[in-house]
Amino acid sequence: MKQILVQIARWGVACFAACGMILATPILVAQSTQENAFTKGVELFNQEKYAEALVLFEQVLQVRPSFVYARSYASQCRLALAKGTQQKNDLEARLARVIIPEVNFSDASLGDVLDYLSSRTQEITQGATTVNFIFMGTPELRSETQITLNLRNIPVTEVIKYVAQMSKMTLRYEPNAVVITAPSAPLSTPSTEGGAAGTAQ
Repeated sequence: MKQILVQIARWGVACFAACGMILATPILVAQSTQENAFTKGVELFNQEKYAEALVLFEQVLQVRPSFVYARSYASQCRLALAKGTQQKNDLEARLARVIIPEVNFSDASLGDVLDYLSSRTQEITQGATTVNFIFMGTPELRSETQITLNLRNIPVTEVIKYVAQMSKMTLRYEPNAVVITAPSAPLSTPSTEGGAAGTAQ
């Protein structure tokens, strides 16, 4: 009789353990899925793909509302999207990947330099990337400001930075344009002479 009771007890423990494993498995799978989603979200965030990353962080927060790191990343994604940072950085990132083999300007006008950078970018990328320069200043400044540069194997973004520094003007990336602003230029009135040199795509 005792042996029968012992066998029944062992059988009960085994069943309980098995049931526990069965119940625990979905929890472990859910945790693994959350971790994968969070990790992927961080990767997308670092790639500045904020909209895609936000979807994953929100999925994690639906299951774990108290997950501080996911909540923090989600907030940063919303902030970046609200400010339009993603689009601006996309333009700057595309231009940073365009390498110009040689830049050689000698007392070239600012307008000619901007026109050259636009056409050269389009040529190097075979039309995949073009850039629109908006000059916030007078036509005289655009034609009379002289640039001298001699550079090799340099990203377009670096050339633009040097041009802005040499001309003592400010540089700003917009979603579809690079804005060059003269120190005393009104913020809302661009030059009407050659201010646009293509459209960012």
